[in-house]
Amino acid sequence: MNMIKKLKFVTLFVGGIAFLSACSDDAFNEIESSLPKDPNYNTDVYTATVSVSNIKEKAIQTNGLSGYLLGKYTQAPFGTKNATIASQVILPSANPRFGALTQADETAKNTPENEKVTEAYLYIPFFNINSSNSRATYNKDTEYQLDSIYGNKDASFAINVSELNYYLSNIGTDYQPKTYYSNDTDIPTHIGTSVASVTSYTISNKSITRYQFDDPKTQDDESKKEADVLAPGIRIPLSTSFFQTKIIDKEGSDELSNAEKFSKYFKGLVISTSNFSKDLMMLLNMAGAKIEIVYSYDTTNNGTKSTLKSRYELNLGGGITVNLLSNSDENLSDSTKTYLSGALGQTASITIADTDITKFKEGNWLITDASLYLYVDNSVTYAKEPDRLFVYNAETGNVLVDYQYDPTSAAKTAASSYLIHLGKLQKQNGKGAYYQLRITNHLVDLIKNSTNKNIPLGIAVASSVKVTTSGVYLDTSGANHKIALTTLATPLSTVIKDVQLIIHYTKAK
Repeated sequence: MNMIKKLKFVTLFVGGIAFLSACSDDAFNEIESSLPKDPNYNTDVYTATVSVSNIKEKAIQTNGLSGYLLGKYTQAPFGTKNATIASQVILPSANPRFGALTQADETAKNTPENEKVTEAYLYIPFFNINSSNSRATYNKDTEYQLDSIYGNKDASFAINVSELNYYLSNIGTDYQPKTYYSNDTDIPTHIGTSVASVTSYTISNKSITRYQFDDPKTQDDESKKEADVLAPGIRIPLSTSFFQTKIIDKEGSDELSNAEKFSKYFKGLVISTSNFSKDLMMLLNMAGAKIEIVYSYDTTNNGTKSTLKSRYELNLGGGITVNLLSNSDENLSDSTKTYLSGALGQTASITIADTDITKFKEGNWLITDASLYLYVDNSVTYAKEPDRLFVYNAETGNVLVDYQYDPTSAAKTAASSYLIHLGKLQKQNGKGAYYQLRITNHLVDLIKNSTNKNIPLGIAVASSVKVTTSGVYLDTSGANHKIALTTLATPLSTVIKDVQLIIHYTKAK
């Protein structure tokens, strides 16, 4: 075992003791009392010098996310955030057939089926406790615990859905995967026909039941039988005439012949909200979003004519989805504070002083714990405080080495994961007091490996500490930087009044 691995083992062992001692002070005292007296080394605590910079995001990457925000959320002094979604619509298979016959067979046999759209819906599921299970099933008339709903769940609001007349290409002008930003100017200027306008909508945590269509050839009424049960989500009616013309009447056409031609023909939808009775921001599972088209068609069986119904679905998940974000009424004027805000908001950069790094190296310190403490400003009244923060390499967007060595990483839920490296918000008297982010292994590697660069550390509000993908943001000058994308999936914010890097170490006498 080399020295670096030994140090990492010591770090994990001490980190585990610190974690357990947080649960029982008596247990820690018992351990401490059993230590040998007058050891041949000194233990001490050192507060390192760090420089902290606030980073204002002019625009941030909002495609390729695990979830997308929709709605409105206000938190002083960060102002009001608004989120809109633009998404491609995906053709699930080439040359879809509507009814019993293809369009070619209808023409050849002179048997028109007269397909007619009777209903159409947009469905976007919320995240819930079963969302990570692709095989999860839902029960009729059952309420489920929703995840990542911010603000007042009882708020009413208006929803508008419009056709997007701008092609969302996945390749940029440089022939590289295209990055879409929160302040995209092409999408808002290419919004077309409104296909849905709901003036008052309230979300529900209850599952959504869909029913079968009645078969006139049987005596049973199949319309009373379940077809399937969907996860809780937004489900609103869409224009039947629009989807009659746009989809059903195009059966057998070149526009529906393959996915690429379809994406240039029906470029997508834009989903926006307004007129909130109270603030509400929702994180939506766009991977499961779809358009449902219900249509009737004529058929003849053994000389008997009848009218049947069928259901056809188009996917929104699997294509390009973009969050358009805006902020208003920010008042982040105190330069002594550190501002952290999700979505399009604020991050911070923390750099350890080079003089301290040199001191650690020359003093041959054995670092047993190095933790960043970020103390919350309780003079601010928070609508809801973020439970977790994320620390990462500000130059690459990658996680730190401590992320790999956290013994709680295998926990099933994000709330129970990475508790050593990315500690939860600690509270006093019901209010947030501080966050503790352990960067012990990062500091050890920095001291022991002369080729390692003392890079700035990025700090951001985290939606889920299990999401490690990085993206890019533009600063106020337009320069491109890396960011942890977990901060995009939450509107929550916090003001930090002080940042300290506290180091526990041992040193031979």
